[in-house]
Amino acid sequence: MKRSLQGAKYLFLAAAALLTLVPVLYVFFYSFKSNQELIAGGNLLPKVWTWSNYTEVWQELDFSRYFYNSVVFALFSSGLTAFFGAMSGYVFARTSFPGKRLLSGLIIGVMFISLGPMTLYPKFKLAVDWGLTETIYTIPLVAVYGLGASVFMYEGFVKSLGKDMDEAGIVDGAGYFTRFFRLTLPLMAPITATFFLLEFIAEWNNYILPLVMSIGNPDTKTLTVGVVELRNSGTGASAWNLLLSGSMISIVPVLTVFILLNRQIVGGLAQGAVKG
Repeated sequence: MKRSLQGAKYLFLAAAALLTLVPVLYVFFYSFKSNQELIAGGNLLPKVWTWSNYTEVWQELDFSRYFYNSVVFALFSSGLTAFFGAMSGYVFARTSFPGKRLLSGLIIGVMFISLGPMTLYPKFKLAVDWGLTETIYTIPLVAVYGLGASVFMYEGFVKSLGKDMDEAGIVDGAGYFTRFFRLTLPLMAPITATFFLLEFIAEWNNYILPLVMSIGNPDTKTLTVGVVELRNSGTGASAWNLLLSGSMISIVPVLTVFILLNRQIVGGLAQGAVKG
C-alpha cells in the first residue's frame, strides 16, 4: 500500500512536470520553424531547422538596450517590494497597535484579488504627473506592489525567530530602526533571497505595466515589450517565428536563475511559512 501511494505521488509529480514543460517545448521547437511552416501548421518538430530566426531577432530587436531595461526594472522593483515587505512584516510581527488585525487581514486579503487592471490607469496618471516615465530608473517606483505576499512571508519568518534578540536590544537601549536594520534584517537573508528571486522572475515577465509606461518614451521598453513587437516586424503576415525565437531568448536568463537556485527558493518559502 505504501509503495502504491509512493508510486502514485511520483506519477502525479511527473504528470505535473510534463504539463509545465509542454508549452516550453512547443515554443522551443516552433522557434526553429519558418513563418510559412508555422502558419500552415503541422508536426511539433520543424521540417527544416531555420537557425536564422535567432540571428534575425538579434538584428531586429535592440536586444542589449531592452535587456538592460528589463534588468533595471526587475531589479529595482523587486528590491523595493522586498524592502517594504520586510519592514511591514517586522511591524506586524513585533508591535501592537489599534486595528492591527483588521489591517493585516486587509493586506493578506488583497493577495486573493487581482487589482492589476484597476490600478493601471492611476499608476500611469501618477507616473506621468510626477515625471516617472522619463527614465527606466524611475518606472520601478510605480511597480512596487504585491506587498500582501511579502508581508505574509516576512511576518511568519520574523515570528519564527523569537523575541529574545529584540528584547535584548530594548534592554541595551536600541531603538526600533536599530533593532530592525542591525538585528533582524541580517537574519532575514534566506527569506529575502527567496522572495526577491520570485518577485524578480514575475517582474521580468511583466508586460502590461512596462508597455503602458513606455508609450511616451520608447527608450524605456523592456525585453517583454520588444519581443511582442517582433510579431509585427514581418512583411505582410505576422512574424510568429520571430516572436517565438525572441520569447526563447527572453526566458533563458530567468530559467537559468531558477534552475540554479530552486533549492534556495523552496527552502526560503518553507521558512517563511513557519508561524511562531
